[in-house]
Amino acid sequence: MKHITRLIMAVAALALVTSCSSFSDDTNPYEVSEAVKDMSGTWKLQTVTRNGIDITKSMDFTRFQLKLNADGSYNIMNYLPFVVSGEGKWSVNDPQHPMQLTFQENGAASPVSLGFSYPIVNGQRSLSITLSPGCRSNVYVYTLYREE
Repeated sequence: MKHITRLIMAVAALALVTSCSSFSDDTNPYEVSEAVKDMSGTWKLQTVTRNGIDITKSMDFTRFQLKLNADGSYNIMNYLPFVVSGEGKWSVNDPQHPMQLTFQENGAASPVSLGFSYPIVNGQRSLSITLSPGCRSNVYVYTLYREE
């Protein structure tokens, strides 16, 4: 009798294990893709640090503007040390998850790319760019906000 009970239990366990199917969600009607980040607009400096020290109040940075136009062109107003100085084209490495900004200055032999972050601060996107124009021992962080 013990053998029959064990046999029945083994068959029941085998039937239970083989009757289960794995979950497949190939037809998920709620699939969502990440939205494209709109980086275009007029960006103005909010803060500037050099080698970790806030130098925002050391000079008038408020007039600097980086205009990223929707057609892929850019221009800089009231130039400050930056990775490019003239007009040209801009692009990002991934429109949904941008992490690299590339500038191709008109007449330049090669483009310039730099990493950036694009956090939301106080309900608004900001653009934080780390660069070393000129002297590599000086690292600047430009934090910009989009002019409304």
